[in-house]
Amino acid sequence: MRSLPLSQFFIALFALLILLTSLTQYGGVSEFGAGFLPTVLSGLLLLFTLIDGAIHYRQQHHGRFPITAAEVRALLMIGVSVIVFILLIETLGFILCATLLLFSLIMIRRRDKLWLWLLFSAAAAFGIHYVFASVLMVALPSGIWS
Repeated sequence: MRSLPLSQFFIALFALLILLTSLTQYGGVSEFGAGFLPTVLSGLLLLFTLIDGAIHYRQQHHGRFPITAAEVRALLMIGVSVIVFILLIETLGFILCATLLLFSLIMIRRRDKLWLWLLFSAAAAFGIHYVFASVLMVALPSGIWS
């Protein structure tokens, strides 16, 4: 599968925003706390994305990057899915919103076995919730389940 030409830009922008937020709001790596892991991970993500973009640019240097209509539609659907997730997470809760987000992201490329992908999305959402809520003790929105 061919990578989306703008995906590296969006990933780098996301990593930069998380890096700046964790540095300014949570103290960054100066002390081990809430900002330590996001700062390190977003910094690494930004670094590796920039390296990947440079490699991709060198390989494709001979011409413009064509963007197909399907790629633009996929990017828009990803953006809309994330915005809907952000808007509904407090109301519906993490598990339901994460299941819907994962399922919608899978449906961008896959149109077969809907029940299997829905089951996978729900299992992944429950797994992520378990790790963050029970193991790492991070408070996640419970929404209508509270």
